Amino acid sequence: MMTEIEYEVREQDLLAFNDHQLKNSQGLQKVLRRHQGIVPGVLAVLSMFLWFYYQDTLSAIYVAVTAVAWGLLTPVFLKWQMRQRIRKMYSDADMAAVLGKYKLRSEQDALVEVSRVGESRVSWADILRIDVIKGYVFIFVTLDTALIVPYATVKTGDLREFLKDADARLEQAA
Repeated sequence: MMTEIEYEVREQDLLAFNDHQLKNSQGLQKVLRRHQGIVPGVLAVLSMFLWFYYQDTLSAIYVAVTAVAWGLLTPVFLKWQMRQRIRKMYSDADMAAVLGKYKLRSEQDALVEVSRVGESRVSWADILRIDVIKGYVFIFVTLDTALIVPYATVKTGDLREFLKDADARLEQAA
């Protein structure tokens, strides 16, 4: 049985893929924990020191508020900063090549991707994994490259049926 889906990849979908990659990045998670835990912790200790040792309530409150704000706003800032870096990583030509309409076809021996630049085949044995998250399917062909399938833009075909077929073919290839 051969299944096929047709969909479109937009800029927001590319950013969602990069967000997914960053959430699974050990290095970024370490930086985030440091900024959410250690820095506010040091500031909280400083706040208590100001309050108990110097009896400076106003300064202690300022430092405590800064600690709370730092802990809460750091993830938002880091996500914004990473998105800006990702946007700068892709040239207009790269964006034009990645974004647009795609067809994925599940065949016996390979997954076939059809885009405006042509047709490419990926052997089922070469597919590393399929991540299904809220709103997206990522079919990883390398550790940091995936076919991005947004649920919202699937125009033709049944995505659930396609995923069942793809899972079965991946199991056979393993």
